[in-house]
Amino acid sequence: MDELDWIRVIDHSQYLCRSWQKLYFPARVCRYIRIVGTHNTVNKIFHIVAFECMFTNKTFTLEKGLIVPTENVATISDCASVIEGVSRSRNALLNGDTKNYDWDSGYTCHQLGSGAIMVQLAQPYMIGSIRLLLWDCDDRSYSYYVEVSTNQQQWTMVADRTKVSCKSWQSVTFERQPATFIRIVGTHNTANEVFHCVHFECPEQQSGQKEENGEDPGTGDTSLAGQQLSPHAL
Repeated sequence: MDELDWIRVIDHSQYLCRSWQKLYFPARVCRYIRIVGTHNTVNKIFHIVAFECMFTNKTFTLEKGLIVPTENVATISDCASVIEGVSRSRNALLNGDTKNYDWDSGYTCHQLGSGAIMVQLAQPYMIGSIRLLLWDCDDRSYSYYVEVSTNQQQWTMVADRTKVSCKSWQSVTFERQPATFIRIVGTHNTANEVFHCVHFECPEQQSGQKEENGEDPGTGDTSLAGQQLSPHAL
């Protein structure tokens, strides 16, 4: 109120953030708002493009100062981004389309033994679940593991399915923890040497979704099955 006594309401100094930030804290009376940048991965300058401040009646849950989301925050509209993985369409993994995929498009992939599929959320959230749709236009199965991080340096494994044959929809739940980056690493494919993922959401959304075993798979031209395929194809 007087530019002398300051109350810190948000502390993201230990997290990597990008694009739009949706920040919530308990309502309080204030006149001045101070934003202090502490890190930039490119240079020594902190940049803000736009700023909005408001009161909301929307209910939200905070844990350790971070939002516990109930809706999927791994979306294009929430400024999430796929920063590692190969796809014909950059945002195929996050566009919400779980029907239109085939042999050639609608999925994101990586070569087994090299790389991963990595999603960066716009800001840190307290996350305890994710949901994946593995490519399922034939009878193949996959194995994989999932890690989360807030800085791309220290990673925590939250799911180990390297010894499990997995198909189609995958529900992954784990102890809730801060996460900005989610890394999915395929370790096996019964058909070839590439791991394919069609859809990613975080946290898991059940409303309006079919049961995992009842979801209709995508459709593809099975005549391609016997052809020689490149490492990033099916």
